[in-house]
Amino acid sequence: MMKLALIALCAFTLAGVFSAMADELQFENLGVPVTIRELSFRFVSQHPDGGHIAWSHYQGDDRRAVVGVRTDTGVTTWVDVGRYGSTNIRYTATDEGQVYIYTGKPGHFLRHDPTSGETTDLGVPGKPASYWMHDATGPDGVWYVGTYPRTYLMACDLKTGEIRNLGKMAEDGRERYITRVAVSDDNVIYCAVGLHHRELWAYDARSGEKHQILPDEMTEPQGAPSVWTGTDGKVYGRAGSTRFQCRPDGIVVGETLAERRDPDAFRAGEYAVGAIDNQGKLRLTNTETKEASFVQTDYEGRAVNIYSVACEREGKVYGGTVFPGKPFSCDTQTGELSYLGDLAPGAIQIYDIIDHPKGLFLASYMGCKLDVYDPDSPIERGVNPHRITSSIKGHERPNQWEKGPDGKLYFGTYPAKGRLGGALVQVDPETLTFKTWPNIVTDQSIPYLTAIPETGELLGCATVGGGSSAVPSQKEACVFLWDIETEKVVWTCKPIEGARTYLRAIRTPDGLVYGVVPEGFWVIDPEKRQVVATGELPVKTLRFPVLADAPVGPRGLIVGLGDDAVFAIDPADNSATVLGRHESIARAHGFCVSRDGALYYGSGANLWRCELPLDR
Repeated sequence: MMKLALIALCAFTLAGVFSAMADELQFENLGVPVTIRELSFRFVSQHPDGGHIAWSHYQGDDRRAVVGVRTDTGVTTWVDVGRYGSTNIRYTATDEGQVYIYTGKPGHFLRHDPTSGETTDLGVPGKPASYWMHDATGPDGVWYVGTYPRTYLMACDLKTGEIRNLGKMAEDGRERYITRVAVSDDNVIYCAVGLHHRELWAYDARSGEKHQILPDEMTEPQGAPSVWTGTDGKVYGRAGSTRFQCRPDGIVVGETLAERRDPDAFRAGEYAVGAIDNQGKLRLTNTETKEASFVQTDYEGRAVNIYSVACEREGKVYGGTVFPGKPFSCDTQTGELSYLGDLAPGAIQIYDIIDHPKGLFLASYMGCKLDVYDPDSPIERGVNPHRITSSIKGHERPNQWEKGPDGKLYFGTYPAKGRLGGALVQVDPETLTFKTWPNIVTDQSIPYLTAIPETGELLGCATVGGGSSAVPSQKEACVFLWDIETEKVVWTCKPIEGARTYLRAIRTPDGLVYGVVPEGFWVIDPEKRQVVATGELPVKTLRFPVLADAPVGPRGLIVGLGDDAVFAIDPADNSATVLGRHESIARAHGFCVSRDGALYYGSGANLWRCELPLDR
């Protein structure tokens, strides 16, 4: 395991013993906790020399690319696309082996020639376009991609390289996403739109006419329909439990067929192409004998970015990654990193982990996935870890766990895409059941909670923002108190005039609560229902999750990260000062302070550690 010690000279200007004192903070790169060697493929194309290339994509901390792997030699080809901007990647290939790519901010169409190795930028068909989920190719060889945030339908002719913007599908400004695209054999493109509510648009490539074809009663629910091209060349869909056939002017409920699959999409001569395993070996299966063989590749895997560094349990710090959400641990004595495997199946990112005698409770995106894992017991599928729920209806992002005064676990949510009004969620760690209170603060999400044991309440920090693409209805956010016994909001306040987001808040031993907004910090007395102080922060851009879980060190400092700095608020005099700076903090995401006073944080795919001067 690589360790790299870096020294950063920092000036300390905290009041009292910190004043006029300079010290050296040691920042240590502990390494990469999670590297995924496995690689699955989207399709196989034939190289002009007769060989075959299996294609996938790579979105890592170090590069963004479409990657091709020769099925005969295992040698990789990298089509780097990072210079066009960080967003997702869609790609397809022609029968002649040309690879077309759509990526970037705004989206660029690219064409890669495997023979020459050259990549041509075909241009930007329309702005803004910065995110896309799906694509499809029509019978005339035109490739279609649905985009965010204007529901533009983009097109690229795979024969000529001509690109076009076919226009905005949705006419309701609350709709931002084309989630799926399917094309019928008579060249009608069907665009599933959401996620504020369901819509389904039919675009006729011959006439340019478009129509929203779902009946009104099917457009009301939140989400988006699904569409696919059936085995007969017609397009079929599903909205909720209702299946139907799509037509240019409407749908026929009850008619459905299975999705058409290309039998040669993963074919390389006499072999069916599988995936690369955790040893970097590509699996090939003879289509006649069914015998498997393996080709060693030079693919080295992808280091996965850290999203959360969440809690400490029995001498280990636990955290999770993003795209995909995988958990890891770090031994606080040795610095040893361990990848823990698939403890939150299907997670895209692990938002938070909280330690409890019953185990580690994980909260993940999408859909508020909740899992509990006992690190003292063996892993057993379906038992340990145990899935509490795969989703909380209408909600997506479980930002931060908090143990309530009643011993139960709580978190607030951001709602589903396009919607306003988060929920308060309670999880009983004994029964592993959960309860939800939606929209307890009108049209505001609840990113952070703080327990107030003196009054049996939870203090919530709200934001006017909602699910992705939602348009806020409120001008100001608030802080509120929730009475656990009566299950009601009993008090609200706005400590910072005009603030639209209240971030994390921490209770001090004397019962005061310190919280932050992007513009500064505030202090309230929750028992007296009073704002007692406000102040400025020495940083501008705050790093998730903004503040450490609790006051740290003998002085009870409120420690956070922002810009490229570690900062602290001293409750003794409400001064806020930078403790130290390091370039890695400029990319920090996820951090916690261990019981021995060490700061652990993610920076890209690496876990860093810094001993804080909290005992002086």
